[in-house]
Parts: sequence; C-alpha cells; structure tokens
Amino acid sequence: MVMQYDAPVSGQDTAQVPAATPRAPRRWVLLLIGLILWQAAGPLAGATWWVFDEGPLMQRPRDVLTETSPVGAVRVFGDYPGQDADGAARETVDALVADGGFSKDTVMIALPTGSGWVDPEQVEAVEDWADGDVATVSVRYAHTPSAVAYLMRPDLAEASATALLQEVLDRVSGLPQDQRPEVIVQGQSLGVGAGTAAVKNVTDAGTRTPVAAQLWQGRPGTVDAPEQDRCTVDQINDDDPVAKLNLRLAVNPLAAVGVLADLPGSASSTPGTRHSYQPVLPPDGCLASRFSALH
Repeated sequence: MVMQYDAPVSGQDTAQVPAATPRAPRRWVLLLIGLILWQAAGPLAGATWWVFDEGPLMQRPRDVLTETSPVGAVRVFGDYPGQDADGAARETVDALVADGGFSKDTVMIALPTGSGWVDPEQVEAVEDWADGDVATVSVRYAHTPSAVAYLMRPDLAEASATALLQEVLDRVSGLPQDQRPEVIVQGQSLGVGAGTAAVKNVTDAGTRTPVAAQLWQGRPGTVDAPEQDRCTVDQINDDDPVAKLNLRLAVNPLAAVGVLADLPGSASSTPGTRHSYQPVLPPDGCLASRFSALH
C-alpha cells in the first residue's frame, strides 16, 4: 500500500513532527465508565431503597387505622408496600365493604406519608365530628421516610392515592343514589402532593370535583397549591420548614441553610407549630349529610 505524506512547510523543523502513534480513545473510555455507572445505579438504588423500606432503617409508625375506634367508626388499613397499586386498592376497598364502611354517611380517604403514617389525632377528630358515622380508609405503599419516597420513587404515592380514590368512587357510584356515602380526602405532608394529584387524575375536564371536601395539612413547598374552593382546606403553619422547601432556595444559600437546619424534628413539634398539625374538619355546608347542620 502506498502512503502519502504532506511535504513539510518550508522552514519548519521536521524533527518536531510527532510520529504517527495511536491516541488514547478518551471518548470511548468515558462512555465505558458511563455505562458501568449506569448499570450499577439500578442495583445501588435498589439496595438503598431496601435499607429504608425493608431493612434496618424501615419506619414503624403507629398504625391508628388498625386500632378499634372508640366511637364505633369503621377503620380500614391496607398494608401493601411494594405491591401493585390497583390490586392494593381493590383489596383494601373489599375490606372496607366487608366491614360496613359504605353504610356510613361519610368515607374519608386518608393519604399517608411515605412510611404509611396517618395522623391519629386527625382520624379521631373526624370520628368525633361525625359521631362515629364515618369510615376512614388508607393504603400503605412503603415503609420509608417521606423524603426517601419523594426522592427515589416519587410516582408511588400518586399511583397509590389515585388507585384508592378511583376504587372508592367506582364502588360508591355503583350504589343506589340514596345509599351513597359522601367522600372526603385528607392528607398531610407527602400525602398532600399525592392527594391533590389524585383528585386531578380522577376529575374529568370541565366537571366538578367528585369529592365533597379536601383536607390538606403541611403542603410541601414543591407542591402547587390546590384550586381555591370553599370545601378545600389548605392548612400550613407559618413556621413549617417543609412548606418553605422549593427550587428558589437554590439561588438563596442563606435561606436554604436556615430551612434545612430547621427540618430535623419539625414533625415532632407541638401540634400547630412547624411540621406538626392540628386536626382539620370539613367546612360547614360541604357535606349534605346531617353533620353539616349539627356541627
């Protein structure tokens, strides 16, 4: 094979022209490293999730909905972490039907935090308000702290909330008109983001929201405010650091440090301060049942 070389430019020192040696394929090395990291990310993420969801850092909150109501209300808790959202919702609502939940005047769908926690004081307050004529239902989709669920698998909470809300609404619509309980949704912290998204997911465009009331507490700053409505409660404590979390902190390091420093322990504060909330009730006139007139 004949190889041709360009003649050296006049005056150029030919001794300084490097020999024709192969160069290291840096792009291919970087690509290979990227592929290795991409392949490792799946198992690493899975292992991290396991540590929080099933391993030594698994959350074990009080499950108030597994306890008997002192006022005769119905409580149903579907404990289905890691299972299909639709299947978990279906089995949970089957249990709700079996326990007589739809014979109550009101069904409250309580959307939990990442660990499956539902605020006991909120449940008990609604039961007292309804004189026991209420059923509360919830599904646990994970055992992780809310921050872990939000960062690693943000779709889980919304999928679970949407499936449960849709299942309840479908069962209610199948009852005779005069036997249908009114449905309210309630959520705190991560449950607010999941719940507001679920309500949108089950609401057809241009139609009225299919729930009688929405009760939200401690909405994170990353979650858009729900539409203004007389029957929607959006309670946020003035000093709640979770409510101040948003992307604007990225350009305000001083504020970010203050908010992040205030996060630890904020959910264990006195109710009504920081990320700990007092119970909220459906506003008067939002439910057609007798409770609106009595309370």
